[in-house]
Amino acid sequence: LFDMKNRSRAKKRGRNASINVEANSNKKNRQVEGKDQDKNSITQAKKLYEAAKQKWLYPQNESDYEVQVKKLLRKSIRILENDNQSQSQSQSQNQEEQEAKFSLHTQANDALTLLCIQISNSNPKEVNNLLRDGGYVARLSKDVLRYKLPSEITRTLTAAAATVAEQDGNHNNNNTSASSVACPCHVYDDALPTKDLNVLMKALCPEDSSYWKDHAYSVYPPTPYFSYAFDLRDETLNQLGALGEHVKNVRRLSSGIFDEFTDEATAQYAEIWAHHRPHCSGHQLHFDSDNEGRGEVKHPLVSSIIYLSDEGCGGPSLMTDQRLGDNELAQNGWLAYPKKNRLVVFDGSVLHGVIPGRGFVGHRKRVTLMVALWKDIRIRKGKE
Repeated sequence: LFDMKNRSRAKKRGRNASINVEANSNKKNRQVEGKDQDKNSITQAKKLYEAAKQKWLYPQNESDYEVQVKKLLRKSIRILENDNQSQSQSQSQNQEEQEAKFSLHTQANDALTLLCIQISNSNPKEVNNLLRDGGYVARLSKDVLRYKLPSEITRTLTAAAATVAEQDGNHNNNNTSASSVACPCHVYDDALPTKDLNVLMKALCPEDSSYWKDHAYSVYPPTPYFSYAFDLRDETLNQLGALGEHVKNVRRLSSGIFDEFTDEATAQYAEIWAHHRPHCSGHQLHFDSDNEGRGEVKHPLVSSIIYLSDEGCGGPSLMTDQRLGDNELAQNGWLAYPKKNRLVVFDGSVLHGVIPGRGFVGHRKRVTLMVALWKDIRIRKGKE
């Protein structure tokens, strides 16, 4: 959804601006001194950026989220930009240092842009300037990135209910036609029996659970993607306990609601994976595909998410109506908010992702278990 073409131009301009010849007897000494200063500025800016990232991922209070993170990011960007200005008087910076500086400036600017979009007291003019400086020509709508918090939705629904009641009392019924856009997802609350839910929560919700430790799971820096796949024979599912029952439930609920999923026998394999992420950690928009789309792109019949953590922790899941090969960006999207034991089942071919969580919720984590159902998938051996 973002056009990065302007970044390459900015990068090229940055290189050209830094190539100036110093013709004086102290050229070599100044170059050495300039290189040391350059490395120091990059190191300092990187420390500030890393500190901002940690405060954003693991804030101690509201100030950390809305004030301190912004200050640290701005300082990091200012150091890099000031250093760029000083480099216009020197030839000391090599290409590798330029690349490192440009990459760090991009990361810090992107983080500051997202933060300013999401916080409630953001300045629209500042947001537009940051987007322009980052070379962006498109962005997700405000209704998505600055989504309504659960408390705001409750107030909206209450007000809407009062309005409907008043209209009914006045016999003023204005029927509006339903949207003609087909929704690619279905949401089910209280999807699992309490017994099975508790088993899955015990296995995946604690940070020190063996599942996360055995896979060296990390959010920042991110762990490479991994999943497990197995056939859907009854004898296989019956050996998996609560997990097997959950997969059966996803298969049952999916049957008949998607074009390619005509009945339960359509799906032959299940793929499972899980995430345990801080509130503000989203997930980029992507298509689910076999082997990350290497070779040919093959989508699952159905993908699903079940939330194992409490309501309000983590941003909502976004499903769009965009499919691989479409000539235009998605025009429609649907948000599914995290809530314990809520199941989202959606068309496995659509573009989807997770919006970074807004606001301060403490150190709670967004814990999710995903199941994708496949007609056919190649099962690859993992590392021992």
